[in-house]
Amino acid sequence: MLRPFTFDFLPGSVLEDATPGGHRRLLRRSVIGTAATFDAAAAAVLDWQVQRRSGIRVLAVSGSEAPPVSEGLEGAVVVPILGRTVTAPVRVTRVLREDDVVGFAYGTLPGHPESGEEAFLVRRAGPETVFELRALSRPAFPYSLAAPVGAALQRRFSDRYLSALL
Repeated sequence: MLRPFTFDFLPGSVLEDATPGGHRRLLRRSVIGTAATFDAAAAAVLDWQVQRRSGIRVLAVSGSEAPPVSEGLEGAVVVPILGRTVTAPVRVTRVLREDDVVGFAYGTLPGHPESGEEAFLVRRAGPETVFELRALSRPAFPYSLAAPVGAALQRRFSDRYLSALL
């Protein structure tokens, strides 16, 4: 049986433009190359390279390194924070494989310090390839990552994510 998500909006909502009440929305984009780099960047996103190149481990439920992204895949991102690691359970909610957009979204599971979804997308936009990071989030527990600290950490890791494919 699948564990429930820790958010109360529809899985995949991070890919839309509406912001559910009580959540913060993050939307950041970065040009990462010409249109010729699209296929390599798309393959990297679907193999968790954005996370891994940002210093985050991605593990399968078994504890081994996670396989490439697939819808429904459960695992955990292991995030280094202030000399410690935080293991944050997630499940892939959507995988996109379209001509000009490739990527995925994952949602938070019980034990994750945040509640919400995050998406990692590569878009072919005319002559450029653009990496897009989207998130809908809020602290999962009153004591977890106080809002200003959580927001600062999210900015820090989103900066890392945006440079991971350059």
